[in-house]
Amino acid sequence: MIESKISSEIITRKKTNGLTVVSICGAADLGKSFLSKRISNILIENNLTTNHLTMDSFLLNRETRLKKGLSGYNIEAYNKEKALKNLIALKNGKSINLKKYNHKQGKALGSSIMNFSDILIFDGLHTMHSSFKPHIDISIFIHTNDTFLKQIRLEADLLKRNYTPTFSETISEKEFNLYKDNIEPYKEKADYLLYLEKKWNYQLELTHYNNM
Repeated sequence: MIESKISSEIITRKKTNGLTVVSICGAADLGKSFLSKRISNILIENNLTTNHLTMDSFLLNRETRLKKGLSGYNIEAYNKEKALKNLIALKNGKSINLKKYNHKQGKALGSSIMNFSDILIFDGLHTMHSSFKPHIDISIFIHTNDTFLKQIRLEADLLKRNYTPTFSETISEKEFNLYKDNIEPYKEKADYLLYLEKKWNYQLELTHYNNM
């Protein structure tokens, strides 16, 4: 399983002391959170304390984003400063307070505390943004072909975001172009690439970073 391979790489490359941060980045709805949870479970089974932090926790509510004309593919759709502050706090051994974003309701709900751990899986559209990059130890980028990407996005809009088919179709091309402009460039700096062949089926690809 791909999560076992990735977990082995993380264990091999993890810091002896301090927090090791693993970024899992890529387009929306390609299974970043799903894969993050599977990897986290394997690391925990290997007696490594592990947390999963998602950029969605710092996403502005949908009403605000719509008023500002922002997509999740825009870094401005997130409270980037708070995300960075939280990431640095965890690296310094401190605890942080988080809310969980609800995609159906379009806003963050509830509250939870995240403590220091051996490994932090940091997943989201912009977890390889230049603001976070100095604090990332291992980076993974998930991608797929454009046709499959559009199909997956449509399904998620209807099932996860509760959009109407008409609204999803209206924003489809704009969202795709924003992905191409704002997210896909992160791919060039990733340590590992995962190609999504079909749902939950990933193929690990080497890059010039991990093939030296």
